[in-house]
Amino acid sequence: MFTAIIRYLELQCNPLRMLYAFRLFAKRYYKLKSSRMLYVFRISTPSSVLSAPRIIPPARVLYELRIFRIMRYSHCKINPARLLYALRIFPILFFHFQCSQLEIEKPNLFLFLFLSASPTSVGVVTSDFASGGRFKTFEPNSFTTFPTSIPIHSDAVGRYSNDRVFIVNRLNRDNIQVLNPQLGFTTEQEFSVGQGKNPQDISVWNDKYFISLYNSDELAIYSRSSGTKVGSISFASLKETFSTSGVPDNSVEASYMVQEGSSLFVLLQRLDRNDASGYLPPNSDSYLVEIDMDLNQIRSVYTLPYRNPSSKIQKINLFGEPHLVFSCVGRVGFLSQIDAGIIAFRLNTRQFHPNRLFAEETAGGDILAFQIKNDELGFAAVLDSKFTKTIQAFRPRTGERLATLLEIPGNIGISLSGLLLTNEGKLLVGSTDFTRPGIYVYDSNLGNVLLNPVPSSVELTPFDIFQLQNLQ
Repeated sequence: MFTAIIRYLELQCNPLRMLYAFRLFAKRYYKLKSSRMLYVFRISTPSSVLSAPRIIPPARVLYELRIFRIMRYSHCKINPARLLYALRIFPILFFHFQCSQLEIEKPNLFLFLFLSASPTSVGVVTSDFASGGRFKTFEPNSFTTFPTSIPIHSDAVGRYSNDRVFIVNRLNRDNIQVLNPQLGFTTEQEFSVGQGKNPQDISVWNDKYFISLYNSDELAIYSRSSGTKVGSISFASLKETFSTSGVPDNSVEASYMVQEGSSLFVLLQRLDRNDASGYLPPNSDSYLVEIDMDLNQIRSVYTLPYRNPSSKIQKINLFGEPHLVFSCVGRVGFLSQIDAGIIAFRLNTRQFHPNRLFAEETAGGDILAFQIKNDELGFAAVLDSKFTKTIQAFRPRTGERLATLLEIPGNIGISLSGLLLTNEGKLLVGSTDFTRPGIYVYDSNLGNVLLNPVPSSVELTPFDIFQLQNLQ
């Protein structure tokens, strides 16, 4: 019996639960002077431990002992000193438990299941850029990070579709992780897409998953129920035929996707992996491929007016009609050139808008990510040739630059990762400052004012931010 009580104290480590258990235990079994109990408890418990969060004060123990009149219960044959020993070691056990949880604290079960998100929460993929990452939920109105802490890959992106969160664990894990929001975002399905395939995006249609693979020449199709591969759509005919090395590679660099009815639009970057520079320049045209998801075949291929599409695809009504909008960066990074920008594809006519919504010439660098609110306001994350990072406001209707919301010099080891404009008009910007990573929140309804000068923590470094709503 006494051993069971010690195990209970060690495993639960909850003071209120301990008191309750002790009251029942004392009421049934023990006889001991409460003054003696308090004395031993005091001399065996360092003051630093007693002052630690959630440790029970001795007076509370004495109170519990007195109100249950332990001296009435004298039929127990177990030595009371054993009980005193349990009380002496309890603070040590609890202190050890607290220290072991400092890195990543596991949430309370009630919080985990019922307080995992609010209706306006967003999903955040975080990473330590080494051993792993975590999926978190963040409420931008209250700057609250909810106690979800789902282990994921250190290189991952997130999507929300069909009332589920899909974590695309990319190169070196190469799998899909499906989280259920109704069960605290616990993992309900996980399956591999093949070692080294480097998945980039996922789309759900009826009983099928369509998965784009960066290191492949096909669009993979998997069963929703079993997570097994059931087919593919070949992109072999769309591989580039030119390389500066004279030997074209075998990948089409399929990246982001978006649905429109029964059509799935897939971006193919078609980069030159064998280029002598080693930086994968876009030496061939990039494509937007339209897939028939019912027939599992290519409907049409559209040549992009600019090369190397690198952003997510935003489906939005602009100028009175629906568009697919994405950013092309052309030559980027160490090969950076002013040669691309944000472009729009008209769904009604299946043609590209004649003008860029925001040109690199105007932005002053490569537009890595963007979010558009309407014809008059959009936001872009820009990287220039000196590696200065900026968040800029622009007007899609005219392509003019309106303001700079945030600027980080290239000689400071801080990057921007993750950009999202919520339905409520909050602009979320992920900051990868390793000393203080977090999310900046701007309000586009109040003149793009910064609401939190210090980025709100999501524990690890934010890498991707996305809506927890069915957008497709």
